[in-house]
Formats: sequence, structure tokens, C-alpha cells
Amino acid sequence: MNHQDEFESLIKNFQLDDSQGRASRGQAPQPQRRPPAASASGGQRQQTARPEGSRAAVPQRPMASQQARRASGVPQARQMAQPQAGQRPPVQSGAVGRSAAMVPQRTPAASQPARVPVPTAQQTGRRPPERRSFQVRIDEQEYYKPAGPIKSAGGGNGGDDPPDDEDWEEDEPSGFSRWAKALIALAVVLASSIFLSIFAIESAGDLFGLNQEDNEVEFTLTEGLSMGQIADQLKKAGVVSQPLTFQLYASLKNDTEDFVPGNYALNSNLSYDQILTKFRTGSYIQIETKVTFYEGMTLSEIANLLEEKNVCSAQDLYDYLEGDDLPGYDFIQEIPDDANRFRKFEGYFFPDTYIFYENMSPKGVAKKFLDNFAIKMSDEIVAEAQAQGMTIDQLITLASIIQKEAGDPEEMTKVSSVFHNRLNNPQMPRLQSDVTRDYVNNYIKPFLPDAVDKERNPDLQDPNQEMYDAYNTYVCTGLPVGPVCNPGMDAIEAALHPDQTNYYYFVTDEAGQYYYATSQAEHDQNVLVASGKGKVHGTDATDGEA
Repeated sequence: MNHQDEFESLIKNFQLDDSQGRASRGQAPQPQRRPPAASASGGQRQQTARPEGSRAAVPQRPMASQQARRASGVPQARQMAQPQAGQRPPVQSGAVGRSAAMVPQRTPAASQPARVPVPTAQQTGRRPPERRSFQVRIDEQEYYKPAGPIKSAGGGNGGDDPPDDEDWEEDEPSGFSRWAKALIALAVVLASSIFLSIFAIESAGDLFGLNQEDNEVEFTLTEGLSMGQIADQLKKAGVVSQPLTFQLYASLKNDTEDFVPGNYALNSNLSYDQILTKFRTGSYIQIETKVTFYEGMTLSEIANLLEEKNVCSAQDLYDYLEGDDLPGYDFIQEIPDDANRFRKFEGYFFPDTYIFYENMSPKGVAKKFLDNFAIKMSDEIVAEAQAQGMTIDQLITLASIIQKEAGDPEEMTKVSSVFHNRLNNPQMPRLQSDVTRDYVNNYIKPFLPDAVDKERNPDLQDPNQEMYDAYNTYVCTGLPVGPVCNPGMDAIEAALHPDQTNYYYFVTDEAGQYYYATSQAEHDQNVLVASGKGKVHGTDATDGEA
């Protein structure tokens, strides 16, 4: 192969490599240049003769050829070297991650053929290729690493090319992720701190019995229980609120072998030391007592009986009922706040048989009565009272009068009809029940230190006369200001379901016989008959002081 053929083969290889490099970069391949047309002297290119052994003179690239290559988009750096004959141009590291075109290396002077001028665009008559701008495209999501060094890609490329995925260090979280994790950690710390603070405050209050309810509790200490079991039972009974704190504190103080089994009267406001002292000394062991209260007893009679049974003091019970630390039952909220009401809870201590313990707190005693009353006042009773236009307090007030006026359930419904007829008749606005006047004389005046004895001082004005009149149905209109006793279930049912009669009067003799009348004249005759057998009671039957 002569020098001419070798040079043409080299040019073709260079153009092929250059077009392949452009295709790999997404650029259109350069059109291949045709060799110059053959000369008139035989159609072959003329070669410049040089003496043997001398360095060949390299012809300069025509200016038009250089402009054509710049217009084709090939970087000028690729024109610096020519590849050797038969060799593939080496890969050179390109800038910003894009590979450069294959550039042939310059051949030695001894074997390098002479350069042939490349015809210009004007000579060939072809449109020059469009000039393209060189752009660098970088995928920020793929290559951006906010923190941490980048490992060298290696491979002899100087670290210019982006490394493989395994060469990157572990991705660091974004700024938002770091803030989210910080906020979550802060929230966990704050929640834990709040929980521990609340637990510490509640444990301290439970330990010393501070800000705890005054709640009397019946507790049975069984033999053989562990400290954890005792703490759990105290929690269920409402004595302590933090069983874990109690268990830890009690374990530090002493063992359960010192505890005396038995029944204890505990309170939720006791400190841990007070509870443990009771368990170790065996003191305050509950002495159970059963007390029965009959229907029609007044609150004063109930309190006196409780004091007699060593359950609690009567005055302590009165004082507690006049305070603010009362259970939150709905019926309590409906009790009128009337200054003329003598005993606010008169009528609400439901008569029944109760089991108490000696030296109970007034709150524990009252809770037993009021709990029982709440059970007895079922939804059906409340609905029936509302259907008749009565509140629970009005129902109990009417039932208390019926309870005092009649002991027999059969007579209760007839007596109830008399009061219902009067309440529904505007011409008879007063009930005129003797038992209301008796309540004033026997259960109000004796408990008021400034009450006036009318028998000794008939002309002296009593400062409590307004209260007396509010209870006295010979003076007040309709129902009195409050109940006059604590009625039983029969009287309550009779107040809800009276007999259908035309009676407006009744009277009973000392033997317990009842006389009913529809008119005043008939009633006067019945009173005359009943009084011949002793003391009488009823409507408009006797004259009283109140």
C-alpha cells in the first residue's frame, strides 16, 4: 500500500470515529467529506516530492477548512492531533462528565503523509452545517449530594467522571427531614417530661394525702397478700391512686408480715404512713353496725339515731350537709336554694336498713343514703313526675305529707287524692295539713336558738316566722317549701298515682280510722265524731300554734 492509499484509509477511519462519537452524544453525525476531484492529469492527486530521508513538509490546513470544522461543532482541541495509521484514537477525559471525541494522534514525521486541502463550502456548493452551542446537562437529583465527600471514581480518569452508585457515601437526609426528626425528638422529650411531672405531682399528693377527696372506704385486709396485691386492692377501693408508688414506699418501710388482717375504715385522704400505721397496729378495725330507719323519720331523728349507734355525730352530719362538698347527683341540683328551707336534704335520706361502721365520716354516711335514694328514683318515676308537672323535690314534698298523714298504703292513695284535688282546685289553694304545722313546732323551732316561745311570749315577734309560714300549709299556698320527713316507696307511689275521688277533706281518729268528706259541713261532722275517740289528725282538723 502506497502512501496515498494509507492516507485515504486514515481519513476514512477518522471520519467514522468522529461520527460515532457524535452519535453517542446525541449529536447528528458530520457528513463525510469527499476527497478532492482528480486533476486533469490522469485523475490522481499529485504528491509533493521530497528528497529521501528528509522531513516531509506538512501543508497548512486551509482557512476555509478550519471554519468548516468549527461550524460543524467539533471542539478545536480535537484538531490538535492526528491518529496514527491503523490505530483507534485514545479516549480523553472530557469536561463535566461528557466524553470527548476520538482525536487521532499526530504520526511521526517519517511516516506522516502530506495533508490534502479540504474543499470549502463555497467550492463544494453544499450548505455548511448548522452551528450548535455546547451545553452541559446535569441531573441534580442524581448527582447532588448535600453533605459528605465524594469518593474518587478511579480508572485513571482523574476523578472527573461521576462515580458509580456504590462509590457514593450514604445519602444524608435533606434539611426538611432533619427538621422533622428534630421536632419529633423534641415532642417525645416534652411528652415524657410532662408525663413524669404529672406522675410526680400525683404521686406526691397521694403519698401525703394532699388534695384528695374525703371519701370513707370499707377495706378488708386479707392475710397472706403481697405488697403488690395490697396496693392493687387499695387502688380498686379508691384509697390510693398510685399503686406503684405505694408499693415502692411500703416496701422501703417494712414487710407485710407486720400487718394485722381485718376490716378497716380507711379514707382516700389518708397518707401512706397513716394507712401503714393502721395496718401494722391493727387499730381502727371496723366495728360493723346495722341500723334500720323507718318511713316518715325526719332528718333530725335519723341523725340522732346515727349518733346513738356511734356511727357519726349528728351535728357533724348537719354541718356536712350544709357545706359544698356534696355528691353531684342530678336531683341535688334541682333542690331549690331557698333561705326558708330548714333542712336542705330533708326527704332524701331514704328510709331503709343500712350497714355502717363506727366512727365513719359524715360524708361516708350521707353517701350511703343518697346512693340508695338515687337508685330508688328510677327513670320511670322521674318521667311520671315530669308528666304530671312535678319536679322530684315537689314529688318528695307531697309524698312526705302523705307519709305523715297515712301509714296504710291503701289509705295513702285516698289521702293523696284529697291533696291532688286541692292542688287542682283554685278555690281551695291551701292543703291545710296538720303534719306541716307539727313539723314547724317539733322539728324546726327546737333547733333555732332565737325561736320565740309563743306560749310564754305571745306578743313577741319571732324572727323566723317567715320560715314557719313557708312550711305551714295553713298559711302557704300549695306545697310547703320542702319535705317534712323522709318518705318511703309506698308514699312516693301514692303521690304519683292517687285514687280518683271527689274528696277535699279527711280526718283520722286515735285508733287510726279515716273519715273522708266532699264538703266542709260533712267534714265538720267527721271531726266531731273522730275527736270523741281521742286526738285527731287530717285536713283542717285541729288548731295549732304555728
